[in-house]
Amino acid sequence: MKQNKPAIIGLVFVLLIALVTTSYFILSNRCTLDGASVCFDKETQTFGVEKDAALLVQVESKEVGEFLVAKWNELHPDFNGAVTYKVEAPLTLDEMALPFETDIIVASQNNAAFYFDRFYDLGGKMDSVVGSKTPSQLQDTMNVKGYYFVQNSVTGPVFAYNETLMKELGFDLTDADNSGLPDVFETWDDIIEKAPKITEKINVVFPLTFTDQSSFYPFFTGGRWTLNFTKNGSKPGFDTREFREGLSLIESLGPVVLDKTVAEEVKPPEAEKETTEITDKETTEVADTETTDGEVVETTETEITEAETPKEPEVPKVFRNSAESLKWQYEQAFFSRQSLFTIVNDFDLTSKYAAQTGDTYVYAPFPSYGTHRLSPQADVEGYAVRKEVAYPSASAEVLRILRSGEAVSVYHNSTQKIPVYHRTYLDELTIENPTVMQRVLAYNFSDALPVMALNNNPDVLARSIYTEVDFMPTMRELFNGKITVDEAQEKIAKLAQVWVDKNDIIKEE
Repeated sequence: MKQNKPAIIGLVFVLLIALVTTSYFILSNRCTLDGASVCFDKETQTFGVEKDAALLVQVESKEVGEFLVAKWNELHPDFNGAVTYKVEAPLTLDEMALPFETDIIVASQNNAAFYFDRFYDLGGKMDSVVGSKTPSQLQDTMNVKGYYFVQNSVTGPVFAYNETLMKELGFDLTDADNSGLPDVFETWDDIIEKAPKITEKINVVFPLTFTDQSSFYPFFTGGRWTLNFTKNGSKPGFDTREFREGLSLIESLGPVVLDKTVAEEVKPPEAEKETTEITDKETTEVADTETTDGEVVETTETEITEAETPKEPEVPKVFRNSAESLKWQYEQAFFSRQSLFTIVNDFDLTSKYAAQTGDTYVYAPFPSYGTHRLSPQADVEGYAVRKEVAYPSASAEVLRILRSGEAVSVYHNSTQKIPVYHRTYLDELTIENPTVMQRVLAYNFSDALPVMALNNNPDVLARSIYTEVDFMPTMRELFNGKITVDEAQEKIAKLAQVWVDKNDIIKEE
């Protein structure tokens, strides 16, 4: 017995450690529904509901409200009737300045940013459970220091291609990776490579234009830079490696004939020099005079040279577009079947042309450059919980229900708005319209309008730099081959810094 005593003591010691560890783990992971915490039950995969909870929720349609109430009562029969709803359009900026009438409100992410301090931080668990269904680029900086805003719907331009015309031109439509784009046009390098084949039958490869900075935005993002890239309002990031890599795409597109109707022949400097020399030589011919049977025969040096020198092989002509020649034709070229690709802003107009022509238009993410897909800008709307809410955990459960695949499908079917939903979970949606699902996928790569203000001047949104500073002259120079990528980046960074220095100042009271 004495021989076993150390073993018994050791076993008891191990059991005590295990008991203490288990107790600590349970206590540290225990969440109290105290009206100040958001508690998630891993077993039921639902958020806890506080005693006597009662919530009034703003929704955008009666159908969404009815679904919410029915699902809540089904999942939480002990709290039947705890959730009611009010149908109302997203709050305007002026309405958000007033006291909130509901516990959960609907607003644009842009408007919500101005009243950031009026919302409840729902915490990390809400981020992992609900936020995982939202593409990170659409969240912008709203949820960097907490979880305040639940993105729900999105609008903005998307890339598109004419599937019918693409098939007629002999291109394979296979999309093996389900990216939304045919594998043969997955990247901008693919498009550049196939440009000559495209323009054998139609005029335009892609209707790029340097006349409008707004539509040009995606082409700045080829290296993963976006307007909210640095998460610092006073540092737009134009001096970063990511921005420079994006500029390389513009440089790569320069030599490509994007629109053959306005392409011009480009002669290398050597050829122009040779042409000038020949012209000068012809005007200063020296005549040799010989007398034969009383006749005068004149033979020029040019004729002798041409007779003695064999002709060199003909050099193929080189054509390219100037940036100035590429006018706005995103609609005209695409709808007239002179371009395979475009950027769509007006979806109603696109639907009308599809019906009239019988062509199938497909919405898709932008092709990638390197390893990154280009990102157009987008406007986002969603939900937020008022800061004074008495039942934050129950509020989290309401939002979890509203962001389920079922609720999001009801939301689209009743409002016709395009929902925000991460591409990993698209099979949870029951939306039957294929063009809607194409847009849901495409918006996964869009960049939400940044809501950051300048560091020292909260009255100025950092994104204003893109509308107030004209970067297009520099982009035209880069596209035309007049400057290098490094020179273009330096010019843009200087323009940006001038704007920041002028606007990022602390205003005196």
